[in-house]
Amino acid sequence: MAHLQAFSVAWYISYVTVLMLLHSPSSKGTGFSLKLIPLFSPESPLYPGNLTQFERIHKIFEISKARSNYLASMSKPDAFLNPEEIYLRVHEKNYFYTVDVLFGTPSKSEFLLFDTGSYLIWTQCLPCVNCFNQSAPIFNPNASSTYKRIPCDDPICRRPPFRCENGQCVHRINYAGGASASGLVSTETFTFPLKNKLVCVPGVIFGCSNDNRDFSFDGNIAGILGFSVSPFSLLGQLKSTAQGLFSYCLVYAYREMEATSILRFGKDANIQRKDMKTIRMFVDRSSHYYLSLQDISVADHRIGFAPGTFALRRNGTGGCMIDTGAIATFIQRGPYEVVMRHFDEHFTSFGRQRMHNASEDWEYCYRYDSRFRAYASMTFHFDRADFKVEPTYMYFIFQNEGYFCVAISFSDRNSVVGAWQQQDTRFVYDLNTGTIRFAPENCANDHFL
Repeated sequence: MAHLQAFSVAWYISYVTVLMLLHSPSSKGTGFSLKLIPLFSPESPLYPGNLTQFERIHKIFEISKARSNYLASMSKPDAFLNPEEIYLRVHEKNYFYTVDVLFGTPSKSEFLLFDTGSYLIWTQCLPCVNCFNQSAPIFNPNASSTYKRIPCDDPICRRPPFRCENGQCVHRINYAGGASASGLVSTETFTFPLKNKLVCVPGVIFGCSNDNRDFSFDGNIAGILGFSVSPFSLLGQLKSTAQGLFSYCLVYAYREMEATSILRFGKDANIQRKDMKTIRMFVDRSSHYYLSLQDISVADHRIGFAPGTFALRRNGTGGCMIDTGAIATFIQRGPYEVVMRHFDEHFTSFGRQRMHNASEDWEYCYRYDSRFRAYASMTFHFDRADFKVEPTYMYFIFQNEGYFCVAISFSDRNSVVGAWQQQDTRFVYDLNTGTIRFAPENCANDHFL
């Protein structure tokens, strides 16, 4: 509990700028890393200004809830009857990261929303049929010597979501809320800064979108960078470099976050430590990561849920995901009530008064006292190992308002281990073995290799 102070929660609203450092991308067995800059850093293109702690935590809830609803919609059995349909409402306030990408020759900088659930990279292109407001110049393919259209007779054009229309290979993506992006399937050279030089990756497939309707983007955003495990996402296209491995260590937010976190891929992500635990995971068709959750403990008291309580069912309900797009943790409604009852019993036993109407976002809040130290931990019992979340990463503290809240909410369909509870833990995802390795780490000490 040494770290548990009234703190600013800035990191976790991180629609984040990602500075990509790529290590020899054409060389098999190497890697690349992403430098994450939080939303509340003035360096972020989406910097919202100096918000109060209350405003930041409210944004945490809004982003987490939007992500939870998206994950729930994607878990429905009919979610992929039409591969062009994406059920996330596209608004920059619903996204966790942005990416600063250089592409074209000569290279041009574009800010794209970073989406781990999307299967395609796309950016606005001239000439516009319909384009949303973009403060920076829209990409002009005629001004790039490395831009190429993919022809209709290319095998790629026969793979969904691409198709041939009027002699051109096109894409169209429909989002919840009515937004859609469509244009020409193309290739371009992406350029990444590497220390004091630039590394070029030719032939990256992307959507050159000139008909983009009903988006609410404002200013710096030019499109979306898909980073799912699909073959047309950036991760899929750089699979020889990533080798099915990625890793992150999320820096704990002590104050108005300006510290960065790093996502690692390929060789950079292959971190081996003796203290690491291993759990099984599997990737569903929407590229989300499921874990085999067996039980939960509160304050080291094991609740004893019946076997199968957190199992993924045929109708898409249940199951436990791990996700960095959701900031807070979500638990399916029935088990949520049981877990929160144990939190309530714990704090009541120490004389902490529950404040029922303190927060419009968080249900379980209690009167804050700076002398109180008996905050409860929470442990996820997975099939092969336990993941204990220390109290430092379990609460939002509103010192000025005089209360603290448990950073957990409920979902009607699924459970999600969110980013707030993942702080100061090293996670290594191995898609080759279907496992995640993890261990505690002071993530502030994580630096580029």
